[in-house]
Amino acid sequence: MSILVYPDKRLKRIAEPVDFEKVTLEERTKIVRKMGAALGQTQYGMRLGIAAPQIGINLRIMIVRGNVMFNPEWQPTKAPPEQVQEACYSVPKKLFKVPRAPYGWAKWTNIDGKPFEDKLTGLPAIVFQPELDHLDGKCCPDVGEELKLESRRTPENNNK
Repeated sequence: MSILVYPDKRLKRIAEPVDFEKVTLEERTKIVRKMGAALGQTQYGMRLGIAAPQIGINLRIMIVRGNVMFNPEWQPTKAPPEQVQEACYSVPKKLFKVPRAPYGWAKWTNIDGKPFEDKLTGLPAIVFQPELDHLDGKCCPDVGEELKLESRRTPENNNK
């Protein structure tokens, strides 16, 4: 299973909530395994998160630091956002400066339908927010500013 690359129109769709009455545990498990396989096949990055729309599945499912989340919600702090650097598997080899809440309160349901909520700070908060963006049809270029990576100095261009 490969990860869709921006500007694939499937990345622009707003993902549908998972209906636990209609989507069986077996189906949910297959989707999560596909997401994990796609994340595991990436050639770069720290494999911290992925959202179902990134593999063409239009459901509100994401994985954040190994935590599988169905129908996640986010209530950010009212504190000013911080500018963070982000990369995205759907926008390979690019880096973005994106405003993110330094912390907030997340709610989600696990694969078995059990509800959870937690205050997320630091890296978990930073990883949660772009995955949630994917569920809302947004990628880094939609919410941030691309950072130009400086070209590496090589013997050929040292004198230029």
